[in-house]
Amino acid sequence: MRIVIDMQGAQTGSRFRGIGRYTMALTRAIVRQRAEHEIILLLNGMLHETIVPIQDAFRDLMPKNKIRIWNALAPVYTDDIKNATRRNIAEAIREEYIDRLKPDILLITSFFEGFGDNAVHSIRDCDYGRSDALVASIFYDVIPLIQKEIYLDPNPHFQKPYYKKIEQLKKADLLLSISESSRTEAIEYLDFLPERVVNISSAVDDTFRPTVFTNEETCRFKARLGIRDRFIMYSGATDDRKNHIGLISSYALLPEAMRAVYQLVLVGGLPEEHKYRFEQHIKKCGLSDGDVVITGRVSDQDLLHAYNVCDLYVFPSWHEGFGLPALEAMSCGAPVIGANTTSVPEVIGFDRALFDPYSPRSIADKIQEVLTDPGLLAELKAHALVHSVKFSWDESAKRSIEAMETLASARSSVVSSMDVQNSAKAQGVLLQKIALQIAGSKEFDLLGLAQTMARNLSGVKSQLLVDVSELVLRDSHTGIQRVVRSILNEWLANPPENFDLRLVYANNVHIGYRYANSFTRRFLGQLSTQGESLGDHLDEDLSIDFGYGDVFVALDMQHEVQIFQHPFYQHMRAHGVDVRFVIYDLLPVTMPQYFPANTGENHALWLAGIVNVDGVVCISQAVAEEFGNWLVQNANDQSCRPAIDWFHLGADIENSVPTRGLHGNFEYVIKKIKSSFSFIMVGTLEPRKGYAEVLDAFNMLFDKGLICNLVLVGRVGWGMDDLVKNLRLHPESGHRLLWLESISDEYLEEVYEASTCLIAASYGEGFGLPLIEAAKHKLPILARDIPIFREVAGEHAFYFKADQSVELAQAIESWLDMYQNGQHPKSEHMPWLTWEKSAAQLLHALKQPAHNEMKSNEVKVAH
Repeated sequence: MRIVIDMQGAQTGSRFRGIGRYTMALTRAIVRQRAEHEIILLLNGMLHETIVPIQDAFRDLMPKNKIRIWNALAPVYTDDIKNATRRNIAEAIREEYIDRLKPDILLITSFFEGFGDNAVHSIRDCDYGRSDALVASIFYDVIPLIQKEIYLDPNPHFQKPYYKKIEQLKKADLLLSISESSRTEAIEYLDFLPERVVNISSAVDDTFRPTVFTNEETCRFKARLGIRDRFIMYSGATDDRKNHIGLISSYALLPEAMRAVYQLVLVGGLPEEHKYRFEQHIKKCGLSDGDVVITGRVSDQDLLHAYNVCDLYVFPSWHEGFGLPALEAMSCGAPVIGANTTSVPEVIGFDRALFDPYSPRSIADKIQEVLTDPGLLAELKAHALVHSVKFSWDESAKRSIEAMETLASARSSVVSSMDVQNSAKAQGVLLQKIALQIAGSKEFDLLGLAQTMARNLSGVKSQLLVDVSELVLRDSHTGIQRVVRSILNEWLANPPENFDLRLVYANNVHIGYRYANSFTRRFLGQLSTQGESLGDHLDEDLSIDFGYGDVFVALDMQHEVQIFQHPFYQHMRAHGVDVRFVIYDLLPVTMPQYFPANTGENHALWLAGIVNVDGVVCISQAVAEEFGNWLVQNANDQSCRPAIDWFHLGADIENSVPTRGLHGNFEYVIKKIKSSFSFIMVGTLEPRKGYAEVLDAFNMLFDKGLICNLVLVGRVGWGMDDLVKNLRLHPESGHRLLWLESISDEYLEEVYEASTCLIAASYGEGFGLPLIEAAKHKLPILARDIPIFREVAGEHAFYFKADQSVELAQAIESWLDMYQNGQHPKSEHMPWLTWEKSAAQLLHALKQPAHNEMKSNEVKVAH
């Protein structure tokens, strides 16, 4: 069974109230309990600020491609009659979008939304060809209908849309009520058949539990909220039925001595006019300043603290669908008393804890009875913990699924599935409806409507948007750009199936990315005719289009640009784009001493932005583990951490868009390298690479008369002035010491082939590409004993641990002895990847659903 869950109950202002909590908690439980059922979450793109938080909240439970987003032209809220046309069109767009998802059941989490926001609901107002899609809705209450003299009669602008909602709700096939009381309301006031309304009850988040706070923590908490010491508590919304006025009046009836001990604390956000009315009533009751504390909105942590340390929780509401705050308080072990009306007795489950909410005297008497009877107070506390565990989100979810299964089973026995024959027909019906709505309107924003509707259309292929900003802007010619060019070479020559591959770039001036069409054409000039045909259709560098199903991968690393573009990544995620980053290393953060000033801070800021994307793919398992450890220490919300995956790099230089040219004294150099034992080091000259230590070691070996060569291959990085001076003035420069500062990839291949051994002396690496390049040439490897080199080379290298140059010199001599006796570790059987396989590994990782756990499977084996 395919269940589509409309999540707008967690997208409007209701997300700050009980409905929002209910929507998120129940839906998570349904996803956990789904068994073989397919669950799709449906989000309203007009409420875009809520999309990424909801995606993150479900990241540990389901793949992102099961969270779908529909878009329409805002504003559509019912408060303004000018929005009527847009709202009618939005309703049609939503129904057509749902129809294309082909649900067996649509579950609406909160139907009565859209008053003052851009939520949109309707039930079967448009027919797109499917007659078997059932509709269920969570049913909270019809309090405005029952108390229409309070909610509807004085508010004509609210009255008409509310009655329309009531009539639409009657079309639902199933109501899932949050209490037995609300079930009775649906049967009595909406004329639903009893078998079409199922009580699934409610529960509270696991956050609400008995929690021990230190005296210091509690003192700070109370001081922050203006609480003197002991207090009576209420929390929740502040509309009239919540009976704040009655509670304040009942508090005023308590003996003065009791009020001197206990303050009344009203917790929760409220409009200014409500606060003013409460303050006026406090004065009218003759209460002193500070007797009643109105906190306003508090954090979840402060709410938890209040529940745990209050002396008594009072819930005086006249009418509730359930009464979630009372259960939250009980789950924390608070003694709770409440109204004897509607659903509140179900929640509290203790007759002696109930009072008449319409009588301030009854409320005051119950408060006084509990606070003066230690036995009753203790009994209420014990009951709270025992009774509250009877409410479970998983149990509510099981009841919900069972009710939907029963409904679907009954329907399927008499109605067969009638799928839409083709999407063009459904689109035609939608367009006809839209045309009728805007007929004669000269001011309607047709372009805006077209742009929003375009986001709802999934193409045959999703885009794979590849960030190549560094290559486009300047190409630093570092190892990272070498990797980027190699992966691009493979992907452009053999475009991934099911993806429209597009290279993109951005800058740190304007938010947003552009298609790198000009760069792509230049790059394709290096590839085969097959690749060149891919660029024939490319136009100028336009701003990118994107939507559900697209994947964005930051293959290139460009700190300034990507830090600046962090908001745009969240914007893409809010429209269903899966945003991933490739991480090459964490070295500027883990080894800041080896980098220029501020590099570590800059890299840490870059990493902080990655915390808020869907996933990362690291270039080794070692980097993946380092990033996972970094997240544990630095991510504020561990539940929303990105998925972590990894792959390995390729080693075939000839397939990495190599540079060409055997310039200078090439023949002399190769002849010199072949003339003796020649140790080579490959990589940019910078402090962490260990060049200075290796040079010192070879100076010792040269002094001992050892016949060997040291060949350094790499351009100058930062902080190496002293080393460069030593290299240029070295007495063996050009003889036993060769520095090839800037050579082509073709030249490097010849150097590998002529050498005796690769020395990898780096103190830290993201991968260690020279190791596998050496193995490709069957070149022995002498490597520092660090995790990444062990991961790459395994048993196929000789490892050293040298804190001083003399120890490294001894390790080199030991290796030479083994080499001359044929006992050295050999690299010829070391597994390594081609760039074709490396690119395939990365693509495989990008196609995987983003879940929080680090992945490692057979595909990663470097063969």
